[in-house]
Amino acid sequence: MKKLVLIFFALVLSTSNSYASDSDVDEMFDVMHMEAQMNGGFEAMLPVIDEMAAQFNLDDAAKQELRGIYRVWFDKDMDRAMMMREMKELYAAEFSKEEIEAITQFYQTEVGQKFMKKGPQLMQLGAQIGIAEAKRKEPKLLERLKPFFDKHNIK
Repeated sequence: MKKLVLIFFALVLSTSNSYASDSDVDEMFDVMHMEAQMNGGFEAMLPVIDEMAAQFNLDDAAKQELRGIYRVWFDKDMDRAMMMREMKELYAAEFSKEEIEAITQFYQTEVGQKFMKKGPQLMQLGAQIGIAEAKRKEPKLLERLKPFFDKHNIK
């Protein structure tokens, strides 16, 4: 009976995924240029800021001022070190050591590097596609919101 229990635990241990270490995730983040990806995320947000500027009927100078406020907020107020720590914990919790290693290997390839290089631009273009579609469908949204606004006396 003891042999069966030991064999069972040996099988369970040999088939379970090993946990990614901090150094595994650090290596993946280095290869992924995660800090640059974070900056790319801000760049992808610029069309949303530009849309706000358009809604406020801002001229170019005011639009650039608004962008500047958001840039300072992103650069000075956002705690990137904390965000990186939490993102590392998230990746380590969601992916096994083997998966982290596979992701790292992908990003070390030419295709992986191209994917990262093009990522921010594609995110920005994707955001523009979403904004354009939202504008096209805004009348439908307002139509759907009208009963809610009426019900709650929102003018």
